[in-house]
This record gives sequence, C-alpha cells and structure tokens, in this order.
Amino acid sequence: MCECYFPRTPYSACRIYEKLRKGGKVAVIGNGSDILASDYGFDGGVICLKRMRGILPISETEILCLAGTNVADILAYCKKRSIGGMEYMYGIPASIGGAAYMNAGVGQYSISQNIVGVKCFGDFNGFLSREKCNFGYRHSTMCDINCLILSVKLRFCKSSDIEIRERTEYFKNKRRHLPKGKSCGCVFKNGENYSAGELIDRAGFKGLRRGNAYVSEKHADFIINEGDCAADVKYLIDIVKRGVLEQFGVRLHEEVVYIGEFNDFNG
Repeated sequence: MCECYFPRTPYSACRIYEKLRKGGKVAVIGNGSDILASDYGFDGGVICLKRMRGILPISETEILCLAGTNVADILAYCKKRSIGGMEYMYGIPASIGGAAYMNAGVGQYSISQNIVGVKCFGDFNGFLSREKCNFGYRHSTMCDINCLILSVKLRFCKSSDIEIRERTEYFKNKRRHLPKGKSCGCVFKNGENYSAGELIDRAGFKGLRRGNAYVSEKHADFIINEGDCAADVKYLIDIVKRGVLEQFGVRLHEEVVYIGEFNDFNG
C-alpha cells in the first residue's frame, strides 16, 4: 500500500525522506505535471512537495524558493517587483523543484537560464551550483542521483512593466496551440534533428485511441486522457514508440516520468 506524505518544511521533508529510504522505495513529486502513475499503485512511499512553498528575497534580483513553490506564483511575485526574464515559463503547471529537476522550458528557453543553484538532500547533501547541475535538454544532475530538492535559488533582471507584459503575451500566444484536457504534457522529448510531435503526426498516429485516452489531433506529442486509466496512456505511448521506430528509425525517449509498475504492452 502506497503512503503519501505532504511536508510543509524542508526539515520535515528530509526526515520523511530518510525514513522512507530506509524502508524501501521513495518517489518525490511536485505538481505531478509530467508524471504517469500506475493503476497498480507504487510499492513504496511518495513525498509530494506541493505544500512546501515559500519565496525569500536574497537581493534585488535574486530569490530563494522552496521546492514546492508554483512557477505561476514566482512569476506573479516577479511581476509585482519589476523583475523578469522567466516569462517563458508562463502557463507551465510546474513546481520550481520539478522544473529544476527536468530543466523545464519551451523552445530554446529553459529554467537553467535563471537558476543560480539548487539545495539537495540525499545522495548529495548541500548546494549544487548551476554549473554542477550539468543542465541539458530535460535533464540535470538531480535526475542521476537519489535526492530530494529542497529549494532553488533564482536570478532575474530588472524589467519594466511593459517589458514583462510583452514577454508574457509572447509566450502566452506560443502556448495557444497546445491541446486542452488532462495530459502529462509533452510525452516525448524532441531530438536534435527532429520534432517528436511531427514524427508522430507523419506516422499517422493523430487521433489513435485506447479506451478514454487518445493522441491529440491538435498536437501529436500530447496524449489526452478523458478517463482515469494510466494503462491506456501507456499502451498508446508504446504503440507510438514502436511505430515511429519502424517507420523512421528514430527511437523516441519519454519526457514523462513513470511511477509504479506498468505492463509491457505489445499491441
């Protein structure tokens, strides 16, 4: 039986993390934006950091955010203080800890551009500078070690209200084409020379349905789930991966993170 914990402070989060690691498996989540949880549960403990929120000003252009702080709250905080440079994150339903973990972003912009460093607890205890985070496309050092992200230090630039509004509108417009409905966001990572959504579209998988889940007609890298069955989503992911590999010789890699056990679907 999976146990889920909702710590409000870094201290309690660390104590829970220590306890769970001694007992077996542990999964750490924020808003759960890029996560697909198995219908069969998870044989371990889950720490959800969405209640561990807070923003502490460090200087005129730097802040320290607890890992569960919503990106939307950070953008609102910055707007009130005329600091900006992170408007590319507009509309991304993530906590700052999860965003740092996977180096979230859009296009050529990613959260690593604003990160000064990340405080972790686990296999590594302490502050990882931006350089030591080894940020890459949807990847960071934190993906390769067992750790709990406690807080993220961010740096911004002084901006006028007009500049912030214009940048926000620009990125807001870029997200208008994304499909509505329940999803894990983009399912697959783009490659250096290809768009995952374009390959899925060319392979003819738009609209492919399994139960209440289907590949979006609006953007093929999204799978919309109108029900509550994760197995349907995983089935479509496996079918799409196999089909794109067979047709184009490209092995797609998931951006979505799995929690729990999933069957190996074969058609």
